[in-house]
Amino acid sequence: MRHIARGLVTAGAVLVGTFAIPGTAHAAGPNVKDAYSDQADWSVLDVRLRYSGSVDRITARLRPVGGSASDAPVATITDFTHRYDYSSGDSTWASRPIHLDTLGDYTVDIEATGSSGETTVQQNAGTLRYQKQPVITGFAVTPTEPDIEHKTVTAAGDMVVRDPSTRETVPLPGATVDLTFDENIDTTAVTDDTGHFSASHETTAGGWTSAQYRGDLGFAASPWVDVRPKAAPTRIVLDKSSYHVTAGDKINVTGTLQYQSGTEWKPLSGSPLEMDYKDCTTCSPTASTTDANGRFSFVKHPYGSKSIYEVAFQSYPYNPFIQRTSTADVTVAVTATTKFTEFTARLDEYARLEVTGSVDLVGRDTNDRIAVDIQYSANGTTGWSTKKTVQTTNSSQFIVERLPGYTDGYWRLHYAGSTTKDIKGGVSSSLRRNRALTRIKDANASPEPVTKGRTITVKGVLQERAAGSTTWKAYGAKKVQILFRPKGKTTWYLMSTVTTASNGSFSKGFKAQQDGTWVPVFSYPDSKHFVGEGTEDYVDVR
Repeated sequence: MRHIARGLVTAGAVLVGTFAIPGTAHAAGPNVKDAYSDQADWSVLDVRLRYSGSVDRITARLRPVGGSASDAPVATITDFTHRYDYSSGDSTWASRPIHLDTLGDYTVDIEATGSSGETTVQQNAGTLRYQKQPVITGFAVTPTEPDIEHKTVTAAGDMVVRDPSTRETVPLPGATVDLTFDENIDTTAVTDDTGHFSASHETTAGGWTSAQYRGDLGFAASPWVDVRPKAAPTRIVLDKSSYHVTAGDKINVTGTLQYQSGTEWKPLSGSPLEMDYKDCTTCSPTASTTDANGRFSFVKHPYGSKSIYEVAFQSYPYNPFIQRTSTADVTVAVTATTKFTEFTARLDEYARLEVTGSVDLVGRDTNDRIAVDIQYSANGTTGWSTKKTVQTTNSSQFIVERLPGYTDGYWRLHYAGSTTKDIKGGVSSSLRRNRALTRIKDANASPEPVTKGRTITVKGVLQERAAGSTTWKAYGAKKVQILFRPKGKTTWYLMSTVTTASNGSFSKGFKAQQDGTWVPVFSYPDSKHFVGEGTEDYVDVR
């Protein structure tokens, strides 16, 4: 695109003649959208055009507002430079500062010619405000890179009034200037006798800072100044980075958050931190905020054989004065403990034991096999011996039936633990299980030998002895079964059931039929007694 040469245009350079106004604009010529005083310098004329191809020439003619279109222009401007594009084919051209002899507002008529010669004429295209203009000069912000120890920034400048004709400026005292910090924090300042203004602000985020004036003289704005806080390096210093605890215990992770100032590391207070499993998929962070000394503390109840936690900055709030990439790892090993959640033991009438149990490994979610010992002790304190070992899994119930037992004693479950898997062994509470012993004393079948058809009398005395006692006592009002096994046979036959007297004695007669063995037995005791029997007695029948 060819640009027209720039030059200062004065009233003496006005062309003599009448501004031709065609009936209609050429359709292919540039379309005049607007003409107006430039915001930064009201003596500069901006012309906005829409066009295809290129713009070859722009001519602007000025006349006082309110004058006739047929009046001779007070100035004709042909020196325009392409300034910026709104979009393709939509641009603004700007003149150099215009010198006029009289202040005031001027109507602008525009003639725009494309590179192909098509010309568009736009009367009353806009207004040039040729007035004394308020201007903000020397606007600056210091520092533009505040740091964590110097967060206060100061914006300062000068308000002047500029005469567009002479380009001279004079201070503007007592003017209210609006200042914007951190892009959205507003404050005001009033200029002193020299037109100077100044305001300070403790920045929290940085960003664009600017000043504006809106007053009787019009509007003025400063350039935008970008304030970018300088982020200090940080580090997280742990008091302890490795822990080994027992399941259920808590850990207290403590340390200090620091930032670098020159060659020195200083505590960083009021900073939110968090601790969670490192590279977690399901996060559940614990939060802490550093105190005045930069100290923090996290309390966790670790789980699993080994965990790695990470101490890091929280996502929010954002702090532009520090680098937030620092992290610290905490390694925690956890010794699992043993908990027997179920243990029952039942001793039957034949001194056989039935055991039900379940063991949990607190601090583990494992299905590995666990060897649980069933142990016995006569006194419940010493001499524990393993009677059977059961292979089970974490939290699974197991049942052992018909384990040979004892008439009296203590039983417990025992797990030895595992050093390789870091599991602490344990024992269940002990259970005492016993029953009273029973016997049939002086059991006898007589006479012997006996003549066939005569009476055989079976008698005896049922007795009991309580657990821990050495004394036998009569056991009366109980049922005793009298059994007979014929000679040469293996099967016992129930011949009769008798009830013992209060002294435990019983007697019963039977007609002798054949040779065989007699025995009285106590086969159906209650839950507190064992079975008992007398001595077998063989009788010869002749």
